[in-house]
Amino acid sequence: MTAYHLRATLLPHGDQPSDLWISGGSITFQPQDGAGELAPTGGYVLPGLVDCHVHLTFDYGETGLPMGSRALVDENRRLNLLGGTLLLRDVGSISDKAIGLDGSDGLPRVRAANRFLAPPHGYFGAERATEATDLPAVAEAQVQAGSRWVKLIGDWPRGPTDFRKSVVNYSTRAIAATVAAVHAAGGKVAMHCTAHESTARAVEGGVDTVEHGAGMDERLLAQMATKGIAWTPTLVVEPLATNMAAATEDPQAAAYVSEMFADMKSMVPFAHNLGVTILAGTDVLRGGEIWREIAALQAAGLEPANALATASTAARAFLGDPALEEGAAADLVLYENDPRNDPELLARPSLVMLGGQRVA
Repeated sequence: MTAYHLRATLLPHGDQPSDLWISGGSITFQPQDGAGELAPTGGYVLPGLVDCHVHLTFDYGETGLPMGSRALVDENRRLNLLGGTLLLRDVGSISDKAIGLDGSDGLPRVRAANRFLAPPHGYFGAERATEATDLPAVAEAQVQAGSRWVKLIGDWPRGPTDFRKSVVNYSTRAIAATVAAVHAAGGKVAMHCTAHESTARAVEGGVDTVEHGAGMDERLLAQMATKGIAWTPTLVVEPLATNMAAATEDPQAAAYVSEMFADMKSMVPFAHNLGVTILAGTDVLRGGEIWREIAALQAAGLEPANALATASTAARAFLGDPALEEGAAADLVLYENDPRNDPELLARPSLVMLGGQRVA
């Protein structure tokens, strides 16, 4: 395998060019004889971007491929690959086709949950119907079948999507029991929360990540910091959530959504200052658009480098994946200009490398 040399500024926090080499598909900071130049000196390099909230079995990119199919999963992975997003956390599926995808096929690696777990009618029909008494056993079985994550649906409206009327699906006791079972099996738990009460129960029950996190407040964030619970705000879904609420034809429903997102945005800087790990996720966006969530987090008050970390170094550290480190797989993305103050530049990488192989 060809060896390469690269001199570039290491993002998200670097401020001066550094030298790194790629040999045998891995990163090293030791000079390699005969290494070719990967790119001109002076660019900016990131470890492969991370999207921590995707649903690969859904066709948000309008590809026309069958929902839940492996073909659709792979097309969604390909869209992410082209944009430099090389690690995906799939937090809920309508099939098992996103399980066990380790990147050996030349597409982004996936850390996947299996089916959404919710009571009957607890998640617009996409759920695997699971009563609270069965939740720990069902969740544990998903991990034993190969899932890295389990996705609990903490609440959802019954009927029209009016988030003012979300019904909380599980008790704190059921959540805590499920977390204990999943952790014992070697997995982790993510929980969808679009109501304050389900966010509170998720934190009290000890989940690993809160997804969305409506009703987040300073008290809950302080508890999350203490417990090491991460937060994936998915701020970028606000327009869709507003449209869903508007479809109820009740003006108060849409106003509630706007207020909900305004409150979440106000909590982002507070969460960061407390030391809560914030993760970037796109949820219902087309693959490869993680830059939009980075921009939204920056607009909410995160410093540019810290916003970029939510989809790179901080996300990788939380998921247990290396970044630009000695011996790490050469998964990296290169840019001609610094994307920290212009996240849209992230959509146009000059080079994408996966496992030491140039793919774009």
